[in-house]
Amino acid sequence: MDRRCFLKSVLCTAAGGALVSPRAVLALERPLRTEALPPASEMMYFGGGWQMHMYAGRTTDISLSTLFRSPSGRLVMVDGGWGADGEFLLGELKRLGGEVDTWFLTHAHSDHYRALGEIVKKPGCGGLKIGRVVHNFVPLDFIAEVSPSSLSHVEAFLGDLAKSGLKVARPAVGQVYDFGEGLSFECLNDYDLSMRRDAINNSSICYRVTNAGKSILVTGDVSEEMGAKMVRTLPPEKLKSDVCFMAHHGQAGADKAFYAAVRPEVCIWPTPQWLWDNDFGGTHGPGSGEFLTNYVKCWMQDLGVKRQILLVRDWRMV
Repeated sequence: MDRRCFLKSVLCTAAGGALVSPRAVLALERPLRTEALPPASEMMYFGGGWQMHMYAGRTTDISLSTLFRSPSGRLVMVDGGWGADGEFLLGELKRLGGEVDTWFLTHAHSDHYRALGEIVKKPGCGGLKIGRVVHNFVPLDFIAEVSPSSLSHVEAFLGDLAKSGLKVARPAVGQVYDFGEGLSFECLNDYDLSMRRDAINNSSICYRVTNAGKSILVTGDVSEEMGAKMVRTLPPEKLKSDVCFMAHHGQAGADKAFYAAVRPEVCIWPTPQWLWDNDFGGTHGPGSGEFLTNYVKCWMQDLGVKRQILLVRDWRMV
């Protein structure tokens, strides 16, 4: 099943089998006021010297792959994308020094961990040094219940990770990872096994990243239930962030109340063009799909977001 069909099936399930018309969305919400998406591959934002690189996938599928690089060359990775992204990512990380301090994985979906899976299968991780892998995947028996099609892929990855001999750590709520030179990651949540709708996405571990007084909220694919729990249980200052990664690639993820609590100035969409355009594919064209990106674009307008960045190719933020 390709990713368009997968997302359509997820959306259909979430909506109780009734698909939402994107044209109805546009009738319900006023059109989004858009600014031209920045064509440059580099943006100035932080003042602390760390660079944030986000890599577009080697395919047209959705994925998330983010690298933080310090002024001294220290590397911190988040997710990484599909298996098809592994070889590219390995070469890129070796080009940048070949040593990753920490590799965070947000949750157990293939478009987030499989690139690392391809790397750890190689002898000696293909020459890449990785200090530790930090993840908090839900138990395998839970995956077998809620998403049986994911089980074999997760089992294979965890087996290869164990064979690699890399240090593996589990994050705890409130734990702060201080990488020096002004960068830190704070773990904001744990999974909740009572959340069985969209269960793997809802198990995403979110991090608030800070550098030189600026903040980024890394959401993974967090869905409505976990987003609502975080709004309900976290102090407002823990969610408020200058930059927000759009949950679940900008559709069928966290709801408007979650983004209202974050109050971002900049939204980053780890989203290919077809999903941004709500394009079902083939000859159908923009607006022909059943995805919820149009809703979310309008939410961001209502919330006064200053800039929305679509990831259609590699770029970096410094």
